[in-house]
Amino acid sequence: MKNNAMKNYYIVSLCKNGILGGGLVVSDDSITYRTNKFTVPQKYRSLMMQYKNIQGLSKAWMLCFPTVTVHMDDGESYKFIVFSRAKLISLLEEKTGLKTV
Repeated sequence: MKNNAMKNYYIVSLCKNGILGGGLVVSDDSITYRTNKFTVPQKYRSLMMQYKNIQGLSKAWMLCFPTVTVHMDDGESYKFIVFSRAKLISLLEEKTGLKTV
């Protein structure tokens, strides 16, 4: 891993069939949500979202928690609760070339 790897790791919760705690790793070509929880469906334990397949980014609030939603070109959307939202959005906008709505 690069020296700045820790700067590109975010503690998040995926909001999909409940609140699923884990981490989001931002790399050069994708973002990957990871969790080791056995109660989480296999599909979401290591969910890679390549930038070329991301159609849009949006931000909102879930109760009092800041969220970022990643909209994929296959129609799927993944909402994450993330407290370092501004940093994550800035990094994702840089990597994808998209603007957050």
